[in-house]
Amino acid sequence: MSGKYVPMDLAFEHYSHVRQDFNAQEYSKICREMIKDRYSVVNESQAYELFFKGELALEDKVRVIWLHDIERPNDNFLALKMAEMEHDFGFSTSYNIRMISVAEAMWMDELYKIRDLGHEFQYQHEDLVICNGDQTAAIASFRSNMAKLRAIFPEITLAFGHGVYKSGIDSSALVRNSDGTFNEDLIKACGLPPSGELYCFFDRLEKTFGDRYFYAVESRCIGGDEFVQALQQRKAGDVIVFLQHPTWWSSNYDFEELKYIIRKSKYFH
Repeated sequence: MSGKYVPMDLAFEHYSHVRQDFNAQEYSKICREMIKDRYSVVNESQAYELFFKGELALEDKVRVIWLHDIERPNDNFLALKMAEMEHDFGFSTSYNIRMISVAEAMWMDELYKIRDLGHEFQYQHEDLVICNGDQTAAIASFRSNMAKLRAIFPEITLAFGHGVYKSGIDSSALVRNSDGTFNEDLIKACGLPPSGELYCFFDRLEKTFGDRYFYAVESRCIGGDEFVQALQQRKAGDVIVFLQHPTWWSSNYDFEELKYIIRKSKYFH
């Protein structure tokens, strides 16, 4: 790792092989719900294309934009297990990867396998954090890192800000004005298509679809049952962004304990 940027939010064990397995039983609950005819699933690039054609929302189905954030190298294994299950159920989804995920060749075998299953990769950026909030330097860093990733995965066209909360810097501020609104000129400067930063794109979806737009992620749903419930609550004509982080689907986690720790314990309150 000498000479390479090591994100501050990654501890040593994230670079080690941690004993873990994929909680297939829990994740299969989502896949079994998603195969029902009431849903139409797309990945990020498909959703982007359909939106600008005016075809994203469907009158007779719930449109699901299914994506995943791979947070650290040892999560590549869990991501592959997710991707294999989704493939078995007939889905093609998106996996957002950080530069740290491709920093070493030994970490990439699982990513290649995910791609070979028909899933896509997009860039999970943190350049504003890397550059300590310097927007000009961060845009240059973004373009350089995006080019490196595209050399490996040419399908990458979009980007999604990584939440490096310990840094105190919002990665999506890379393409925001000082008042928090998104700036299409900054997005273009990064080499992205219009609204091609996904926080901007999802903001645009919310403004377009209003109360028909929904967002499901582990901060709101914990475990298969709650994600399934988030799907079941949606109606035909709705659009839902459906995001999971592989790290939370390790067999090392007890979902009932997680619910208590995050929602009731003094640790978070």
